[in-house]
Amino acid sequence: MRFAAIALATGFVGTLFAANVQGSPWTDRAQAAGLFTMDPVDIDPIETGGIGTAGGSEAMRLIDLRSGKVCRTERAAPATATFVEAPLGEDCRQSPALSRVAFWRAAADGTLILADRGGGTVIAFAPGDGVLYESIYPLDALITIVPARS
Repeated sequence: MRFAAIALATGFVGTLFAANVQGSPWTDRAQAAGLFTMDPVDIDPIETGGIGTAGGSEAMRLIDLRSGKVCRTERAAPATATFVEAPLGEDCRQSPALSRVAFWRAAADGTLILADRGGGTVIAFAPGDGVLYESIYPLDALITIVPARS
C-alpha cells in the first residue's frame, strides 16, 4: 500500500513538473482563446435509423432473444410521430413479448415505441449499435430489430 502511494505521488509531481517546464505555447490569452471557439457546423439533414426512412418496403426481422422467436415484417406502414398499425405478422404473435403489440410510433429522440390496443407501451426500442434497434423497456425484454435478408 505504501509503495502504491509513493508511486502515485511521484507520478503526480512528475506530471506537474513536466507541465510547468514545457510552458504555454501561446503568448497571451487572446491567442489561446481563439483555439476554443467553434464555427457553426452544417449538419447533414439526412435522417438515419428511423423505421420507414431507409426505404419504403424494406423488410426487417424482430428477434426475441428470450424465447428464441424470430419474425419478419415488411416496412409497409412506416412508424411516425403518431401511432400507426404495426405490420407484425402471425409469426410475431408467437413471441410472448410481441404478442400484445398492435401499434408503433417513432419518437423525436429516435426511439421506437410499440404499444398495445389501449395505447400502453409494451416495448420501447432505442437505435442500436450494429442493429437497427435494441429494446430498452421493459428491462427484461431482450429484443433486437435488424434488417432482413431476402
